[in-house]
Amino acid sequence: MTDLEGMHSYFWLVSPRMKMSARDDIPYTDQALRQDLMRVQNAWDDSQARRERDAIYTYLTAVFELVAWWSAKNRALQCAQKALQLRRIIPSDHEDPFAAIIRCTADPAKVDKRTRSKWSRALRYSMLWKASDEPLDQFIKSKGGINDCAARLRRRLGSK
Repeated sequence: MTDLEGMHSYFWLVSPRMKMSARDDIPYTDQALRQDLMRVQNAWDDSQARRERDAIYTYLTAVFELVAWWSAKNRALQCAQKALQLRRIIPSDHEDPFAAIIRCTADPAKVDKRTRSKWSRALRYSMLWKASDEPLDQFIKSKGGINDCAARLRRRLGSK
């Protein structure tokens, strides 16, 4: 199994009862998706209002947790594509769920394509290697920061 395939099976549901309920096919409505996107967008707004160096981790954690939840249900790509549709954003080629949610929730005047790609790579790296009980900001900082996490994933996958 490759590192990317392992990303789709990332769970931190520890109770057997919770694992069973995670497999139930409960409909994820457009309204629920809109609310999830609004929560992540609020995290963006909060991180921008704080103007602190580490404030971005509030936003990145919200993005990470949403995509991780979708991944636990094996629906990350499907939900990310639906999110883009709801926001009337045309998907770009090879866009991963993290990049899609960033496009849906961050101010495009402040987050360009390169920044979105870097954040997405850092979050994908975190999805693969972060312990389930470790806070995202602590993990990323322990690995040298956002830039280093993004570079670590690029080295693992090649420079495609």
